[in-house]
Amino acid sequence: MSIIQSLKQKLIASANKPTIVYAEGWNPNIQQAALEVATNNTIKPILIFNKQQEVPTNFSLNHIVIENADLSKYSDLLFQLRKDKGVTIEQAQALVKQPNYLATMIVKIGEADGEICGIDYTTKDTLKPALQIIKTSPGAKLVTSAFILEKAEQIYVFGDCAININPNPEELANITKMVSLFAKDTAGFDQVRTAMLSYSTSSSGAGESVDKVRAAYALIKNDQDLSAKNINVFGEMQFDAAFDAKVMLKKAVGITWSKTANTFIFPNIDAGNIGYKIAQRMGGFAAIGPTLIGLAKPVNDLSRGASKDDVVGLSYITGCQCLNQK
Repeated sequence: MSIIQSLKQKLIASANKPTIVYAEGWNPNIQQAALEVATNNTIKPILIFNKQQEVPTNFSLNHIVIENADLSKYSDLLFQLRKDKGVTIEQAQALVKQPNYLATMIVKIGEADGEICGIDYTTKDTLKPALQIIKTSPGAKLVTSAFILEKAEQIYVFGDCAININPNPEELANITKMVSLFAKDTAGFDQVRTAMLSYSTSSSGAGESVDKVRAAYALIKNDQDLSAKNINVFGEMQFDAAFDAKVMLKKAVGITWSKTANTFIFPNIDAGNIGYKIAQRMGGFAAIGPTLIGLAKPVNDLSRGASKDDVVGLSYITGCQCLNQK
């Protein structure tokens, strides 16, 4: 069973269906995906439209049309939340008329458990209101991201490919932990084997980037939270050493794994973004995400080239994040 089908079955079996708000209800792929997840009884969708003319005839799903709606409860709360930052009530009233802000306020107020945005909005415009309004979860020092890569029976998690441009060692250690926990708790890996990628394996190379990955590994290699969940981490590793067992046994001095990595941490956003797109376009993998990790409530970002199936897949991931939080 594919990981998406596994997440779907988890949602079907749940007595409490998560409610997800889709900020870009006017997009046809969003509409088709929302209809599918509502029909198969996995998720209760809410779609946001700017104008009544955007709403298809006889549209049956729960939705909000901004030009027709009384948004005062959202603007009043947004003003209270942001007045110390200089936001006036007039500015709050204008902001909640923007679908990305309104969707985030719907989650904040508890009318939805999670949010999906980004098929038309940029990552920046998806993340900004989430950071301002929902903020990070208790204990989270940053927000990061993960992709699930899947082709037939091959399933991997990649991070961070979308958010942190050039993390320092402490940030990279936090990213490694958060993405590894995502692989365990949301992607459902029985055993997580996380490779902290570099152009060096076990001190075979030298340089500033290698030093950073090595320092990050030193910060996390004995983490008790990861050990308690049967999560193994090793770094620094070249991709071939992480992916090919023969190369791993030859190069990765001191590694204790019997199998190759299933979770890959990239040293910066250049490597991560390039890496997942190579896997997607040349390797034929479906790339589901990016899933944002570290927010107090799930808010996830679509690629602007996302298909209907991509939206459905990210909906199931978001739904399972909501179940995990509950």
